[in-house]
Amino acid sequence: MATEREKRIALNEAMFRQANERAKDWEERHSEDEVELYFCECGKPDCHEKVNLREADYERVRSDSRRFVVVPSHEMPDVETVIEQNDGWAIIEKAPEVTPIVEALDPRSER
Repeated sequence: MATEREKRIALNEAMFRQANERAKDWEERHSEDEVELYFCECGKPDCHEKVNLREADYERVRSDSRRFVVVPSHEMPDVETVIEQNDGWAIIEKAPEVTPIVEALDPRSER
């Protein structure tokens, strides 16, 4: 069972993911080969950092509701696992205890 802290962190990350999903559809976005700015999807509500990703990398992260893209060092090892480390960004995966929360808040999930 998820703690209140784990739930709060998951909600914060889902909020940043929602912002990235909205920004992804902006007309200003360019081709899928170009690097674009995305919000860091960490659990820190006051984070304003961005990560540079190609659309294909962003889509890889988004292929699983439990995964989020963060700036390196923004991961919280006690509630998530780094599954991939890249230059300037990392992919984290949420613990099973919060899977129902992040899946329910995934704008791409079928409800």
